[in-house]
Amino acid sequence: METMATRLSRLLQQKNGGNQSEMARYVGVSPQAVQKWVSGVSEPKGKNLQRAAEFLGVEPGFLLYGSESKADNGALSRPESPSNRQGYYPEKRQGDRQQPEVHSLITAFDPDDGLAEDMVLVPESRIEFAGGDGRINYELVEDQEPATYRRSWFQKYGLNPDHVRRFRVTGDSMEPLLFPRDTILVNLDETQVVDGRLYAIRYGEQLRVKYLSRRLDGTLILRSVNPLYKDEEVPPEVVEEHITVIGRVRDRSGTGGL
Repeated sequence: METMATRLSRLLQQKNGGNQSEMARYVGVSPQAVQKWVSGVSEPKGKNLQRAAEFLGVEPGFLLYGSESKADNGALSRPESPSNRQGYYPEKRQGDRQQPEVHSLITAFDPDDGLAEDMVLVPESRIEFAGGDGRINYELVEDQEPATYRRSWFQKYGLNPDHVRRFRVTGDSMEPLLFPRDTILVNLDETQVVDGRLYAIRYGEQLRVKYLSRRLDGTLILRSVNPLYKDEEVPPEVVEEHITVIGRVRDRSGTGGL
């Protein structure tokens, strides 16, 4: 069974023949730190985890959990075309270090001209939880502008635009991946937990966003990105009563952290 160290070593070998210095420059750490990661002495956390995943072309959840389903690199995966997807990071040299350059999926349009045929509007929603029965109601936030997506992007990932919702992020447990006031696009059709994927869940009366994995005994593990937050292990009986998987996070947008 692979550990994070063996996954890092394998992916680094595939990318550049195992050149740890190149990875260190991209992440912004010393080569000794990368050496400790690939040897299992320590693990990248927080921003370093995010940058290491970007460098290796995978998602943080893949490094953390090792899911081998790589046809789609997971939530917030990078696209082939920078014009189609938020979160695309073409590499630009600046001195001795590569800097990410973000291109947004969201597209501006003039209401007087109408919406182009290849575009889809996705309004922001808020969740209302019906106490006790697990039922979830979605109410549109009318004072917020909808996001505009390319229809071809939904087709590429096999998503139904009628089965997605946008929600506002609160809290700092997922920084630097998600910041307060960012929005996430959630696919309501994906409620089966796949290890290492990012999900929006109902936990009691709260909307939470976490990387999820499930043990054989049914225990659900909730993992944050911010190293200040420890993993939460939720036993099966608590999962059954208090947790509902709303859907898988497929995109993000916002200016959080700026």
